[in-house]
Amino acid sequence: MRRVNITEFRRNLSHYIDLCSSEEIQITKNGEVVAVFSSPDSTNFESLTNLYGCLAEGDNRSNYDDLIGEEIMRRCGY
Repeated sequence: MRRVNITEFRRNLSHYIDLCSSEEIQITKNGEVVAVFSSPDSTNFESLTNLYGCLAEGDNRSNYDDLIGEEIMRRCGY
């Protein structure tokens, strides 16, 4: 994962577009992360990785989409 400030990101956008295929890029403004730039494939993989383990062993619910939705809501504080 690489961090770059927004001014640098704007100046070298094409470079960072190429880079995002292999790594996630965090864009900062005043030292705070304001955006994350990554390839769509890696975003899906990271999302699934973050949810790994939320399914209890032996859970026999047939609709895992609902279970994942519940986990997302729980993690967001709803």
